[in-house]
Amino acid sequence: MSRSAVALLSRRRVQAIVLLVTLMAFSIPCLFRSLDRAGGLQTGEWSSSSIWVRSAECARTTKGVLVLCKDGRLVPIADVSAGDDPGPALAMAAYAALTGAVVVEADVSRANTILNYVGIAALAALLFSLRMPWLSFLVLTGGAAIANQFHFLGPHPGHFGVACLAALLPLAILGAPPASPSRWLWWLWIALGLAGLAIGMVFREAIGLMGVLSSLLALGLGYSLQAGKMRYAALVHIVVGSAVILTIGTPYAILRARDAVLHIAPSDRMEQHGAWHNLYIGLGVVENPFGIVWNDEHGVQTVKRVDPAVKYLSAEYYAILKREYFRLVLSHPLDVAIIYLRKLAVALKTYKMWLVLIVAAVVLAFARIALMRRLPGWTTFDAVIMVSWIFVATFLGQAALFNYVELYLFPIKLFLLLLSGAAVELLFRLWCQKTRLASTEANRVHGMP
Repeated sequence: MSRSAVALLSRRRVQAIVLLVTLMAFSIPCLFRSLDRAGGLQTGEWSSSSIWVRSAECARTTKGVLVLCKDGRLVPIADVSAGDDPGPALAMAAYAALTGAVVVEADVSRANTILNYVGIAALAALLFSLRMPWLSFLVLTGGAAIANQFHFLGPHPGHFGVACLAALLPLAILGAPPASPSRWLWWLWIALGLAGLAIGMVFREAIGLMGVLSSLLALGLGYSLQAGKMRYAALVHIVVGSAVILTIGTPYAILRARDAVLHIAPSDRMEQHGAWHNLYIGLGVVENPFGIVWNDEHGVQTVKRVDPAVKYLSAEYYAILKREYFRLVLSHPLDVAIIYLRKLAVALKTYKMWLVLIVAAVVLAFARIALMRRLPGWTTFDAVIMVSWIFVATFLGQAALFNYVELYLFPIKLFLLLLSGAAVELLFRLWCQKTRLASTEANRVHGMP
């Protein structure tokens, strides 16, 4: 690439035009292709999807969300479909209540698509504001291609968009200060990032919690970097940290608001995801000495052996599985550790992830050290790299603790994409630096100014 072309592409106005053209010519057509594909999916792929449709139909006539119409009264949706994140059912019911439209199972996939592309657009906008147009371009193109790989009438395809939204806040915390001195820009992205975390908690609690952990770690590092530069730095970071922790309660707050507005009693079954069921049966994903299998029915039978009267997915149901899980962990720590290591090894083989991570780590370390003189201190690249590594580690942890199947693992592709893009960008900057140094040296030798 010529120096004049590089200089042209370095102009913010040109970068904005290129990204706008990319959005219009590639990302939006991908969005419509994804929406079209939803109509061809087979119904019955996910048991809860038909219940969400029933809830949406109830909302269409009663304007109540996260409920079912049963015998002339409203009951919590968890009475029939327990243990699900409330996001998909909430989105479909809200749409039906506001528009009066009849919702069908294909709308589950359409909701996933909209969630994915909202996340992609928000993350691309943040990266552009952090002066990382190449990564923004990569998210608009590579991110859209990844999102379109997976369609299913369940909640999991939309988790790619949830990952995008969950990454906004930690990236803003660490990336906005070195990108711009503007405080209003920092606060804007903090607000949007908190909203992204709240949405993440509603649509996929596990990924939302990854975002919470990443944000809290980012706040700790951000405070150490900004303590002497930001007015009231400690107070600002405490306020933001408190808001981050409060986002954890978003699903609970929505459910209790529903109860208050509609005057119904909470369900006696779990209305959000409970971890202990999956942690226990997660020991059965691979061959194990305990005779556990990755099957919901195995969890049910385990609880029945302890107390046949316990209701499925009630608080006591999860409490029993919690005790059983820790009994195995404390009695057979080596066997449990081997199970987790075996699952981690399988996860690392997915997408040849071990190779991608090794190459990315070597290239990033080499390029970052080589550019230390030109990019001293903390940079936006460091923010992207650190946040991406945190999310990679937490997704691999989820695979080891629960299950390594692509159904749960595929959002990790977003962070592999960001790591790869950051490596390419740093290598490109290193090449530009060496080109300029060589040109300067040649001019000096020939006596040119």
